[in-house]
Amino acid sequence: MDKAALKLQVLIIGSGAGGATTAAVLAEKGFDVYVLEEGDRHGLGEYGERPAKAMPLLYRNGGMTPIMGSVPIGYVEGRCLGGSTEINSGFWQRLSPEFALRWQAQYDLQDASIKELEPHFAWAEQLLSVTLRPDNWPKSSVVFHRGAETMGWSVHEVPRAAKSCINTNRCASGCPVGAKQGMTQNLVPYAEKLGAKFLAGCKVKLLLRDKKRVTGVLAELTRENRKQLVRIDADYVFVCAGASQTPALLRCSGIKLHVGNTFRIHPMLKVSALFDEDLDPEHSVLPLLQVKEFWPDISLGGSYFSPGHLALILSDNWKQSQNLMKQYSRMASYYVAVRSTGSGTVRNSVLGGMDAVVRYELSSADLRHISQGFARVCEMLFAAGAKKVFPSISGIESISSELDAVRWLDQDLPRSHLSLSTVHAFSSCPMGERKDRCAANSFGKVFNFDNLFINDASMLPDSPGTNPQATIMALARRNALNFAATNR
Repeated sequence: MDKAALKLQVLIIGSGAGGATTAAVLAEKGFDVYVLEEGDRHGLGEYGERPAKAMPLLYRNGGMTPIMGSVPIGYVEGRCLGGSTEINSGFWQRLSPEFALRWQAQYDLQDASIKELEPHFAWAEQLLSVTLRPDNWPKSSVVFHRGAETMGWSVHEVPRAAKSCINTNRCASGCPVGAKQGMTQNLVPYAEKLGAKFLAGCKVKLLLRDKKRVTGVLAELTRENRKQLVRIDADYVFVCAGASQTPALLRCSGIKLHVGNTFRIHPMLKVSALFDEDLDPEHSVLPLLQVKEFWPDISLGGSYFSPGHLALILSDNWKQSQNLMKQYSRMASYYVAVRSTGSGTVRNSVLGGMDAVVRYELSSADLRHISQGFARVCEMLFAAGAKKVFPSISGIESISSELDAVRWLDQDLPRSHLSLSTVHAFSSCPMGERKDRCAANSFGKVFNFDNLFINDASMLPDSPGTNPQATIMALARRNALNFAATNR
């Protein structure tokens, strides 16, 4: 990379679930593959730090990316080699048959039935060691299960991409022992053994175009705090930069057909619960269970826990709640997540360049589902023995009883008081054969271009209602194999 220009066969932008999968599959098939990653490459010795140190290291914008709207939402995504797979929970959920059918009916997405995706799920699950916890659940999961069973709700353990489940709650800071299988623990080294090359610290600024072809990219390479602008030419380009950065780059490059107009998320509201018993959540894996009784609209599950994460939940009512920090060993954190029914946009900064400005307007149905989910997670936690529940809602210091909670089954929470977040974003460049609503065809080839592809969360036609990593990887492998078969 010491030259001003470089010519490649296949250039992949982004190294997360979609980009790393694409690199591994195409390297398997004998393609010359080069992957550019905006963030840096980190070893296990840099993982597992406290949030204040880990978030500037591993997260985009230090973990503080805002989604604008009448209810601002905190968007958390990785910016490092391996992308968000390095800082997520590792939870693994396949796409449901219902959503595969919906995507076929609404977007004319071809060759993506559950039967057709099965071998791609199986491939990823073997590489990532997807399994259930081999030994006893942590106490935070035990009380969750107790509450769900008392309520008579369907509850199950969610499989994880993890070789073992050690007693640490540091996944959000990168797993310090490499147990959780982010891309740097499996697909990146696997692709490198097959000849793929990964270049970290390289931000793509612009796609270079000539009529119906993308001829290469203009990228900013950072080395020792010095920036160098380089041109990289390529025969084929895959944009796998994520649900916000992929449409931002495309739009900055003048590619706007159904790009960045249908951004969707799973909005999430977090709560912490105080129990009489010592749960020691900081030194055990996060709660592993999920209530799917109210799916696909509402899911209830467990959240990361550290003193810093607890302080964030309590911060909306800090004056009244700060003394709870002394009791954090008897607390655990949980969430209600909803499948979004609204739609958002991704645009470039008015100051120019590809910096993404993301908007999402919480729909009335979203608010209704969040309110009902909040009531139910509180009911469940009281059934499990909680003394009080503390939500991320300004002006609602605590919930003290089931009767306190049940009102929100029929009444909406105050929209302007909510503190919401999301770790799941997608659908900003939907794929399918419907040219009136899709940015790319059923295999991620961008319409009106001969050699440009998308292959990440942005390609999902709509919100899947589950953790999206499994679906992203299965579709990315399917798309990459199709590319390999048709571009020899």
